[in-house]
Amino acid sequence: MAENLRERLASWLAGAGFIVAPGDEGLPSNADWGLMVATPPPIQVKLRLIGLKNGLVIAGIGVNFSDLHRRELQKLSTAERSGFVASLASKIIAMCPMCRIALHGGVVNPEAIIAEIVYASDELTRQRLLDDIARLVNVFMLINMELWSRFPEAHIDAAKEEGGTTFL
Repeated sequence: MAENLRERLASWLAGAGFIVAPGDEGLPSNADWGLMVATPPPIQVKLRLIGLKNGLVIAGIGVNFSDLHRRELQKLSTAERSGFVASLASKIIAMCPMCRIALHGGVVNPEAIIAEIVYASDELTRQRLLDDIARLVNVFMLINMELWSRFPEAHIDAAKEEGGTTFL
């Protein structure tokens, strides 16, 4: 049954234009299977689906703060950092109220934000999965836009040094 669910979800996602690959490495002990999912280029946002042994499915995304952003955050006072993180978490929850949100590194030294949506596998529909994957991609974009907005000079300087491209 778990294999049928995995194949069905992979088919739905591939049919919608996502890049789908097996993702069984590094799974938690209570998981049966995993899928790595990515949006098509140029940005290629990466997500993961995990099928748990109890019949639940988790769609999740982890957004790491770049070294550049962590350095810029460290320049802020503790109160400014915690305020930024609190504001960002509030915006993520407003965008995705069904998401479970986790902050890696803590409020004062944030390193990454993880957002997950949990489903009962027997209630998961194609449209709900596609809508929620889009919502998780938007969480990725929101986090990056907030960092770009808070530290615009860092991106301008980095783009000059690297000759980088911005897609927004």
